[in-house]
Amino acid sequence: MPTDRFRSRSEPGTGSAISRTRAGLFLLAGTLSAASVLADTPGTGPEDKQASSEKVAADSSQGTVRAGSSIANRTAPGGATSSSAVAAQRVALTTGLTSTHSTLKPDLSALSKPATPSATIGEEPPAARALRLITACQSRFESVTDYTCTFYKRERINGRLTPLYVMAMKARTKPRSIYFKFADPYKGREAIFVEGQNGGKILAHDVGFTKLLAGTLELEPSSSRAMEDNRHPITDAGIGALIDTVARRWAAELNSDESVIVFDSDMTIGPRHCQLIESIHTRRQPDFQFYKVRLFIDSELNLPIRFEGYEWPREPGAPADLAEEYSYVDLKLDVGLGDIDFDACNRQYSFGRF
Repeated sequence: MPTDRFRSRSEPGTGSAISRTRAGLFLLAGTLSAASVLADTPGTGPEDKQASSEKVAADSSQGTVRAGSSIANRTAPGGATSSSAVAAQRVALTTGLTSTHSTLKPDLSALSKPATPSATIGEEPPAARALRLITACQSRFESVTDYTCTFYKRERINGRLTPLYVMAMKARTKPRSIYFKFADPYKGREAIFVEGQNGGKILAHDVGFTKLLAGTLELEPSSSRAMEDNRHPITDAGIGALIDTVARRWAAELNSDESVIVFDSDMTIGPRHCQLIESIHTRRQPDFQFYKVRLFIDSELNLPIRFEGYEWPREPGAPADLAEEYSYVDLKLDVGLGDIDFDACNRQYSFGRF
């Protein structure tokens, strides 16, 4: 999930086989997002489809469109991709690119009717509307004590996209607690972080022979081992951190003179009806984290269940590469999680050597 603590990471150093295995253990979810999160693919739609908001942003940079007159964006249908281990159950995510006719995969997001303009003169400005909606998400999340979901994560590290990670996730707000169990890849890996416990470290284990050798590991959340193939530490994971980061970023970055903001209230993520908020910067600024953000808010839960962040295009008119995406699928709130759900001694978990 997106956080202000994202850092670029250099290539990992050398070490023993066990150290490298430990280093590879934590292809864990960062903050976000959250998230993400969200999916644009190279355009496959017919030419008579409406142009995406990147076209709006391009026009805006030439002075033809501003965020003060928001335009709701309709995307064109795209093709589906498959993934080996959990193809039948997996949410189709992105290929990591956008284009003029970019779209979510049909099984992830589908429009039930044409998009309509999100605001007219005299109505709420788009930037104010986006901030109001994310603030409402913050207020809603304040009443959440815990949740479970299937978490999907993909991030761009050192210029390449990681594989799509699928994990069972449990989260608690007080004390802040996270449990992950990998479904794909590295099926069976587990990790636990509880704020204020275990010396502030992550408890984790690998699978197979490596588990037999190393048992349960204790890792600093920001260490190179734990951050391998992650843009954000596990301490920033979860929906709450995603909401807070987006709210903070939008409050600082959205500007009616520069930002293009579009809304679509007819999006779906799997079976969930969502409102899409998409923000694009028409002029690059050094303190802007993403060129484009797409946030999907569950209409019933009033919480984000998918996030996408895109890097700045390499040159004008070029597609924007996906930087990170997060999805929270089959989200269940206030299920009554207890201490045992975040305890390595839980007999349903597989910590230890055997």
